[in-house]
Amino acid sequence: MLTKLYRKYVSQEVRNKIYDIFLGGILFFFRNFSENIKAKSYYYFRWFLSDTEKNRCYIFMGKHKLMPLPYPFRLEYSKIDVDCQFDEKYGMFFVNHFGNKLYFSKSLRKKEVINKYQQLTSEQDPRSPHQYVKDINQLQGKILLDIGAAEAMFSLDAINSVKKVYLFECKQEWIDALKLTFASWENKVEIINKYVSDSNDENNITIDHFLERKEKESLFLKMDIEGYEQAALRGAVKTFRDAQDIDFSITTYHKKNDEQKIAEFLQHYNLEYEQTEGYFFCLLKGNKGLRRAIIRSKTI
Repeated sequence: MLTKLYRKYVSQEVRNKIYDIFLGGILFFFRNFSENIKAKSYYYFRWFLSDTEKNRCYIFMGKHKLMPLPYPFRLEYSKIDVDCQFDEKYGMFFVNHFGNKLYFSKSLRKKEVINKYQQLTSEQDPRSPHQYVKDINQLQGKILLDIGAAEAMFSLDAINSVKKVYLFECKQEWIDALKLTFASWENKVEIINKYVSDSNDENNITIDHFLERKEKESLFLKMDIEGYEQAALRGAVKTFRDAQDIDFSITTYHKKNDEQKIAEFLQHYNLEYEQTEGYFFCLLKGNKGLRRAIIRSKTI
């Protein structure tokens, strides 16, 4: 009842300001109550803890707040000046990303776009466990499958290096943004509005099926799909078996057994890989905690 009255009599603009100032922080704290208490206790009793990386991560979050990248370098990105502008014609915000317009979903407000951009750029910092590749120039001449594209900042960074880009994004809210971001590269970029999985139907597609009758040399698979990584790999068996010169960067924190299962899949095809150093703090319901973030080709 109170929630309905609040939404009825308080304008969206005022509600947004209230949320940004204090309500969002309060809700975040209580939605992650046990994790917050754990981090605070680690910070207050840090003198009694052994000096391990996991303990240092929790101590850091106890001092500051819970965050995906629990390392001091992440704070640097909260201070960067983000050139975020509103495109009146298309009704969405974009960020000036190294001279290119990186568009974001219409559902995001300016503050949310700025926060998201700061998080995205911090993830690709050389000190980050979530860095997809050590050097984007290593994708020179490759065919990039950006699986779980969202805003596709990674593909935009690689656009002048790669031969071709396939953007797989299942959420309709991102499609219009992707079309605008890559409008100058229409001949080089293809958007696929489906889930990448281990089946083929109206809403799903497998990598094996998608790549039928397509070039399979010098492939690069970037896979960040919120827990569907294992299913997507099951649908890419033929690709990994037959493709010439395949590289990859796959997230391993969405499910507790991702790190082990994805490593076993790669071992089956005798592919060399490395796990990025450090930890990513996962806040997904049922899987909260510190996880290893990325398995990637050793050559990337």
